[in-house]
Amino acid sequence: MEMKMNLFNKKASANMWWIIIGAVIALVVMIILMVMFTDKSGKLETGLSSCEGKGGECKPKKPGCPEGTLPATLFDCPPDKPNTICCLGNKK
Repeated sequence: MEMKMNLFNKKASANMWWIIIGAVIALVVMIILMVMFTDKSGKLETGLSSCEGKGGECKPKKPGCPEGTLPATLFDCPPDKPNTICCLGNKK
């Protein structure tokens, strides 16, 4: 009886190591996928939140948006145009 229990413990120990190895491999794959998709989604997010991508124009903040347009704070102007605001709408 003791021989059967000892054999069972060895099999259980071997199975535990395979589970740990499988979990480590799955974790590494998940981290690699997250890094890949985070990089690509960051570029997509930049394109989706751009002012020009929505048909707007970046105008200086001081005079404000032209008549017939509204400031859209949700969309971003490019970094090469500092102190500007996104203006959306129909210009007259």
